[in-house]
Amino acid sequence: FPPMPSSRLSLIVVAAGLAGLAYAAPAMADPAQTVSAEIQYDNSALHSRAGAGVVLDSLQMQADSICRYDAPVSQAPRVDDSCVSQVIAQAVNKIDHPKLTEAYVSRSGLNRRILADAN
Repeated sequence: FPPMPSSRLSLIVVAAGLAGLAYAAPAMADPAQTVSAEIQYDNSALHSRAGAGVVLDSLQMQADSICRYDAPVSQAPRVDDSCVSQVIAQAVNKIDHPKLTEAYVSRSGLNRRILADAN
């Protein structure tokens, strides 16, 4: 997916396996660190169900990049799934668009109350 320059939002996530890092940069594993990241999304795409799905796919890819780190012993790249979930939930909450929320709830199987509690 190409970068979506229309809108940006900043997130702060407490991630179990990450040290503080710049967006999309690999990190050293370190327990319970705060990660600050900037997410880009195309606000105009949110006006259709298909567009909201594209934005959600982009959020997933950006969250995977933000939450990637190298395992301490093997230096193999890993993704902190809890961090990914937090990044996506926070982004969906902050963007606060009904079609994006609907797409997220549909894909994740979460109910809206759980999503609201993610903030």
